[in-house]
Amino acid sequence: MIDIKKVDLSFLLDEIAKSLDISDSLFAEAEAKYKAVGTWLGEGNSPLARFSPQIFPQGSFLLGIVVKPVNDSDEYDIDLVFELAIPKEGITQKQLKELVGDRLKDHQTYRRMLDEEGRRCWTLLYAEGAQFHLDILPAIPDTGPLVMLKAMGVPQRLAETCIAITDNTRPDYDRITSDWPGCNPKGYAAWFRGRMLIRFEEMRKSLAEIFKAQMDSVPEYQIKTPLQRCIQLLKRHRDILFQNDPDNRPASIIITTLAAMAYNNEADLTDALINIVEGMPNFITCQNGVSWVANPVNPSENFADRWRDQDHPNREAKFRKWLQQVRIDIYRLLTCDDLDGQRELLAGLFGERVSALSVHKFKETHSGREAAIAVKKPVQPAVVPITRLHKPWGDC
Repeated sequence: MIDIKKVDLSFLLDEIAKSLDISDSLFAEAEAKYKAVGTWLGEGNSPLARFSPQIFPQGSFLLGIVVKPVNDSDEYDIDLVFELAIPKEGITQKQLKELVGDRLKDHQTYRRMLDEEGRRCWTLLYAEGAQFHLDILPAIPDTGPLVMLKAMGVPQRLAETCIAITDNTRPDYDRITSDWPGCNPKGYAAWFRGRMLIRFEEMRKSLAEIFKAQMDSVPEYQIKTPLQRCIQLLKRHRDILFQNDPDNRPASIIITTLAAMAYNNEADLTDALINIVEGMPNFITCQNGVSWVANPVNPSENFADRWRDQDHPNREAKFRKWLQQVRIDIYRLLTCDDLDGQRELLAGLFGERVSALSVHKFKETHSGREAAIAVKKPVQPAVVPITRLHKPWGDC
């Protein structure tokens, strides 16, 4: 039997997530801006053109999980990688950083837009109306970890996209060395997509049929799987709850990784959210007495390393408490018996404006049925297992 109440909640949550997403017009503008930067940095008469440059997004922009800032005055942070095909033995981190910075400064407009040099990135601040800024991370290919990663079980197609990046706080920043900091945004994105591939392909096929187009012609950013929507909702819930405690705010990479690990390609948003939140703690492991959230494309890297920061000793406890609160809040939404009550709850969890828009859309779509969501109907224990909801989690 279809649980109408759960279906209606999925509708409300999906509308909230849509309101949190970056708009198509702003996405197109940001994409055009970063491609223009890439053209200036690496094409034409650029001195960097000979290094086979490429620019590409990383982080939430690449993964399709961008979330609108809580405060309208805040901007979207668009993270980019600018990669040059230079071997480590041919350049220092400092030289690489300066190559990119100097080229940006050669452009009259970009020179004015440059913020103070960051630890790893160069930041371009656009006019206030743009609503975003670009963080440009200089990088070079890094084949060094390939053998180690394959030995750890990372597929070659994911391991071979590692990059080495700059960090001006390192003691070897201005020396030739093979020991660069590294990351793998392309490999991580491929892993992330693999976690939702079944649902992604189904949704892309449906869109192609609607628009009578080939599947490959449907832009990926227009497809939002339940996994992506769940992560947007979780990040927004976090942003609301930690507005006054930013130093202990759960890291997006931890939320994203644990959620993707817990996702089982559920089609319904509420089902996905319940199962993700229930499953996330299971992927926090313990290694030598240390809580560990492994980077799926480099298991030797612990995304939860900042939980050991002596200046912020409560980060792990606050993360676990936050996740417990998410579980409680889902149950409260599922057991609320009227639409106005749900709107009040949603406003506290995700913000007044996006919640009001969601409820308004629900009423428009369900005219003549003010809300089956108001039907008093007990929640099935299989949907929200209360005994598990309050089950304590053991620390590492």
